[in-house]
Amino acid sequence: MKICRFTLKSDPDCAPRLGVVIDDAVRDVTAITELLPAQLWPLPFGDQLIAALPVLFARLAALAELAKPIDLQAVSLLSPVANPAKFVCGAGNWKHHGAPFGMMGFMGKAVTSLAGPGEGVQLRWPDRDTLYEPELAMIIGRECSNVSAADALDYVAGYACAFDMTLKPEREDWAFCKSFDSYGVLGPWLVTADELADPSALGYQFHVNGELRGERTFADLTGNPAQMIAFASTAMTLYPGDIVLSGAADVAPVAVGDVMTLNIPGIGTMETTVSISSQARSASQLAS
Repeated sequence: MKICRFTLKSDPDCAPRLGVVIDDAVRDVTAITELLPAQLWPLPFGDQLIAALPVLFARLAALAELAKPIDLQAVSLLSPVANPAKFVCGAGNWKHHGAPFGMMGFMGKAVTSLAGPGEGVQLRWPDRDTLYEPELAMIIGRECSNVSAADALDYVAGYACAFDMTLKPEREDWAFCKSFDSYGVLGPWLVTADELADPSALGYQFHVNGELRGERTFADLTGNPAQMIAFASTAMTLYPGDIVLSGAADVAPVAVGDVMTLNIPGIGTMETTVSISSQARSASQLAS
């Protein structure tokens, strides 16, 4: 199943909707959220809908069959995950990196960097280089800690395409450089784990303005998705909706107006545009 969140282009002020993508259309299944239990403060970590997917799966499918199709061109796609507790970003995780200890570990990024492809990448420091990093995203479905690699994929709700955007560091910390608003683009939807038995068998093609910039197979990751999740869980509890990113093999600066397209067969094609944020500041403003 392909699960998305969206707004209608004809009504940009409408509240985010929940959808199931079938062929080239979205089926509005927002009514399923009425079955989610009310939550009181303090809210638990994680995404409530992602946690409930196993219980809601059959009802989601039934609702989608009855719903009127909405053309994908008529919607603006948001991140399919609304409330992750954290991003876990793979570092040095491709064989050609030659990391001395294999996978070097993880970096973090603020969850407020989360965006959908319809929102785009919005540069707040346009006088500095921002780098693209096309990646595979694994979305955790159940709380877990200290899981084995053999069991790790059992805790995955689904998979998505991701752009782990990063301001090119000068003297700043990497976590800061990854945490700008809109620098964690996720989409175009979440493909549930039952449709992808082996994420290591996936690969991608990445284009900027129609020009091929990268073509890879995730079999070349130093730490495969199961190993990444298992390793991360030795240090931190993972919660439903947490986003684990594979790490990047193709990295280069973007420019205003660039259209980035990431295709992962078995998941889909995510396209997003680079623009200048309404909150942008110049280098001279930053120095003041």
